[in-house]
Amino acid sequence: MIAQRAALNALLARHNWPKMRQLANGKPILDKGHCSLSHGGGWVTAARSPLPIGVDVEASAERLHNARRRFVGPADQPILDHFGDNTETLCRLWTAKEAAFKVFGEGVDFLTGLQWDAVEGERARATATVQQQTLTVAWHHLAEPAAWLATAVANT
Repeated sequence: MIAQRAALNALLARHNWPKMRQLANGKPILDKGHCSLSHGGGWVTAARSPLPIGVDVEASAERLHNARRRFVGPADQPILDHFGDNTETLCRLWTAKEAAFKVFGEGVDFLTGLQWDAVEGERARATATVQQQTLTVAWHHLAEPAAWLATAVANT
């Protein structure tokens, strides 16, 4: 984890990112625009946007099955129907919910916080139930090491 944090800092420096601040809840912010950071599964990622954005990267792992009851609910059925009920889909759901949480910085319940409105290819539209805000979620499969990257952007 220390190596991933160092790699993330090097990535930001190499791309001349502006200085970030953190809100009390830990959400990073820029003076102009929005940003999100993540590291996991041997990867680091950073994103910035004029719209609220969240990113998450995670390796697909069997441990997601053990935590399933805490983050997969009836509202997730459209995702399960589209991608299949398997470890890779659980990783997609986990990363999407982490990314959605990062869009707002708080208030997204992992079990009931997203209502999936449409799924098409590697993208989906969801509504954050508490915020009543729609999000576009996109997934990207990463290789060597294998992981899933999810990006969530608030639709304004």
